Formats: sequence, C-alpha cells, structure tokens
Amino acid sequence: MKHTLFPWERGVRFDRGVLVGELGPGQHRLSWRRSRLHRVDIRPRTMTPAAQDVPTSDGVLVRVTVVVRWAVSSATKFVVESAAPEDELYTAVQLALRGAVLTRAHSAVDAERGAIASEVLAAVAARAGELGVTVSDVAVRDVVMPGELRRAALAELVAASEGRAALERARGETAALRSLLNAARLAEEHPALLELRALQAASTVVVDRPGRRS
Repeated sequence: MKHTLFPWERGVRFDRGVLVGELGPGQHRLSWRRSRLHRVDIRPRTMTPAAQDVPTSDGVLVRVTVVVRWAVSSATKFVVESAAPEDELYTAVQLALRGAVLTRAHSAVDAERGAIASEVLAAVAARAGELGVTVSDVAVRDVVMPGELRRAALAELVAASEGRAALERARGETAALRSLLNAARLAEEHPALLELRALQAASTVVVDRPGRRS
C-alpha cells in the first residue's frame, strides 16, 4: 500500500504494533497487513483556552484569556506519549496561568500581562517537550475585572481628573493673588505710582484740527 506524506506531515510507522520509526514527506510503500501509519501535522497552530476566573492574591476573581502558539516538534512523541496531547497541553496552560495570576494582586494583573505570559511559557515548556510539542509564544489577550471593580476604577479616574482640574484652578488663583499682593506692596512703598497710574488712565489725546481760513 502506498502512502503519500505532504511537506507539512510526518508519519509514525508501526509494524505489528512495534514502533519502527518516523517517515518524512514523500511516497512510502507499506504492507497493509502488518504496518500502520499515524499522520501528524507539524504546522504551527494557535490554541485559545477558555477564559477562566482566577483568584488573585487579594481574593478578587479575575477572568483571564491567553493565546498559545505551538507546533509539533517530534511526531513520534506526539503519537506515543499521550492519547490526547492537545488536551494535556491545554490543561498545562490553564494550570500555569492560574499559578501566575494567584501570586499577584488584582491591580497588577492587567499591568503585568507580559510577565504573566512569560511565566506561563516557562511553566509549560517542560511538559510540552515531553509531548513532542514546542510552545513558541504565549500572549495574555483579555483581562476582565468584576463589574464593581470596573466601576470603582472609572470613578477613580474621574476623581483624579477633577482633582487635576481643581489643582490648576487653585494655581491660577494663587498666581492672581500673588500679583495683587505685589501690586499692593509697590503702591504702599511708592505712592507716586498710584498718581501716575491714575493720570495714565485719565489721559486723552487731543488732536488740534486747523480751522479754515477766510
């Protein structure tokens, strides 16, 4: 029997139930009575485990979603080591994510997405290798806080904005009062300045227009 493997496939061959080896792309002739061939797709894949509610170190449930980029690095291990290697990788990612979030306060989870992703990647690397898989990238896609915390955060932002506006108004008023105080001191030390200012305000310019000659 002929089997054709494409460039993105590897074949794990068994003869009478005994592992023989791994086949690469191309056409292979196998005995249909004694040989079995397991095809494995080695192209990169993306896994998005279901969002899970994870308790933080301060007891807040945070919903976190990650995206995992992975590919089969050893077709033989992928077939032999586990009956469901993708399920095992899925579980390993979920457990690693839970462990990374548990060590952080809820306010740090969103800010430390990159660090959480790195911890998950490091935590699943060993088990992934045992399954014949290489995890190339992990990214934290979503971090969702409980509704009451989102409302509290919004209120905090509004309060901070109002506080900054009030501070700017107070600075402007302080600057105006300082200018008035300086003017009052000058007037007290130099009374003649008040007279000059009054004359300046009251002065007018008179333009003499010559009359017509008779």
